[in-house]
Amino acid sequence: MIHKLLLFILPLVSTLDVDGIVSAKIRWGSVDTFQQGQTIQIIDTKKVYLQMVPYKTIIKEKAKQGTARYAKLMRDCTRLYKATLGKSGYSLIVETDGVDKTLHKTEDVTQKIISLLNPAERRNKNYESLLYTF
Repeated sequence: MIHKLLLFILPLVSTLDVDGIVSAKIRWGSVDTFQQGQTIQIIDTKKVYLQMVPYKTIIKEKAKQGTARYAKLMRDCTRLYKATLGKSGYSLIVETDGVDKTLHKTEDVTQKIISLLNPAERRNKNYESLLYTF
């Protein structure tokens, strides 16, 4: 009986990470380098993905999850997303709901990341090479 209770409680405890930052929601950077008082950049990943050409292709082609085409396009999106976050210069980017806003100063960088993404896509229509240029 106790082991079943622990299996239920441990996942809840592990999501409450360092000072109001949920580590599972960190998209770029590390809590180890975070200093108290530093502004945390927050992002809405869904909005960023909706602006990516490979993701728009998934929607246009109605690619089904589990197919090779869907998997390839999602890998392209993820690489492009991570590369763009790396190029942004921010030290800690967390998903919008991954920060306790009463404990930390936050700045929403969703539009800034989208603006970094779009010029790169316009300059280079070959997305495979774009993924490795960052």
